[in-house]
Amino acid sequence: MSWALSLPTQSLKDSSARHVLLCLANYAGSNGAGAFPSASTLAQDTGLSERTVRYKLDVLESSGLIQKGNQAIAAVHIDRHDRRPVVYDLQLLRGANPAPRTKRGADDATGCNSQQNGVQPETERGAAAAPNTSINHQGTEQQQRPPIADVIAEQDQAAIDALDDRQRFAMFAAWTPNEKALADQLAIARLSAEVITDQLLETFMGFYVARPASVQSAAGWCFELVKWAKRDKTRTAGAAAQTDEFNDTDIEWMNGGAK
Repeated sequence: MSWALSLPTQSLKDSSARHVLLCLANYAGSNGAGAFPSASTLAQDTGLSERTVRYKLDVLESSGLIQKGNQAIAAVHIDRHDRRPVVYDLQLLRGANPAPRTKRGADDATGCNSQQNGVQPETERGAAAAPNTSINHQGTEQQQRPPIADVIAEQDQAAIDALDDRQRFAMFAAWTPNEKALADQLAIARLSAEVITDQLLETFMGFYVARPASVQSAAGWCFELVKWAKRDKTRTAGAAAQTDEFNDTDIEWMNGGAK
């Protein structure tokens, strides 16, 4: 995001487009790649309409500040192609230029650049550049992963966050139930939270991951999970009752037909 903040005004005079770029940068990886928030998510972030957001994205793309990236990243998380947002890569090497370095001692005899925002984008020759921590949220171990695995791991939570409450999506391995939606559905079904066991959740997710044509909203999947739990409870109760009936029959037979 600091790259977008440091863009000179002449590089992007459209204030609304700059706002969209700032919000888009918040979803990008450390190298500026793999940002795929939906237009509705960007509309919520910026306060603009979805139509305006799409128009501003076109403006940013035509200006060379962003370009379409690897669309397979979104396909990993969202099966239906008509539901996938566009994946964008930020062009970090374009737009923002470092301010010219002042001569040593020109300001305070320290050799540092004086910037009105307190940022020194360029270091003295020979000094090691500090890492850009505002963009890079990953640890050293994560940065050593292969690029595609790194992008997919970083985008797991971003993909979930990018889905608004009404957007429908296919089940995926990293899915976790929305706590409020699940609690509401359990209350409606008069079930306790204990019915959602780890084994039941694994079975439910495994069933629907194998059926990518099934799509629901976040609340819809919680509804399906509670229905699954209710059916499982009914089947368990039915099996127990049948076992009791067989036991009664065995006792009657052993007693010569008299209970």
